[in-house]
This record gives sequence, structure tokens and C-alpha cells, in this order.
Amino acid sequence: MTVATMGGATAGSDRLSRTGGVLAALWGTALLSAGPDVWYVVDGRRPTPGDEAAVRFLGARHLTQGLLQVAMPSRFQRLYITVDLTHAASMFWLAAVSERCRRPATVSGVAALATATVTLAARRARGSATTEDGHRPDDAGSRRPRRVRGS
Repeated sequence: MTVATMGGATAGSDRLSRTGGVLAALWGTALLSAGPDVWYVVDGRRPTPGDEAAVRFLGARHLTQGLLQVAMPSRFQRLYITVDLTHAASMFWLAAVSERCRRPATVSGVAALATATVTLAARRARGSATTEDGHRPDDAGSRRPRRVRGS
């Protein structure tokens, strides 16, 4: 049985999580700096004032979450994933019920689903790693580390 070292596994997990954060921050920056143009490219029509406000809000959310994820890649991963999956679900629902918003909502949902997938992969990589003594990295600092099953 091969055992990953805690440092290497968590470093790889953090790198993957930071990648998701960078992608989210870049998408948020694009929405904040050129939201109406992004909408036009996606939809072929100019956004309404309400659409523009929603794009700015979502851009700010993506940018904020992305920067937090870059700064603290292993903290709040469940929250990052939950927020992104909730966002994706709401966008796919909007795409299903609103023909006018179908394309922008689908693109927004796919972007949120992509960042959730990257963060989930980082979380799983971190969770499946074990230290040389058979403990998980998250448990290494606790007083009663849990043994990994099968070790």
C-alpha cells in the first residue's frame, strides 16, 4: 500500500483549490469589468438594467470567493462547494423557466459547476491523503487522530 505524505498531498490539494479560486476570480473580474459585453457575447442582446445588476452581483461573488479560496485554499471548502452548487442549480432552474435568460443562466451555471468540481476534487484529494503513520492530514493536529480504514 502506497502512503502519500501529508505535505505533498496537501500541497497538491491546495494548488488545485487555488486553481479553482483563480478561475473564479478571473470570471468575477470579467463580469465586473465587462459584464454587459460578456452578456452580449453569450446572448446576442444587451442586458436589461436588472440583468446588469445581477451580473455585477455575481461578478462580485465570484471575485470575493475566488480571492478567499486563493488565500485560504483548504479552509471553507465545503462552503465554497455549497455556494457554487447552489448557484449552479439556481442558474439551471432559471435557464429552464426563462427563455430570455436561458443562455446567460446556462453559462453562469456551468461556470459555477466548474469551480465547484475543481474544489470538490481538491477536497477529495486532501481527504484521501494519509500521513506515513496512517492518519489523515486534517486529523494530524488533533489530540486523537483517527486511523484510516484498512490501514
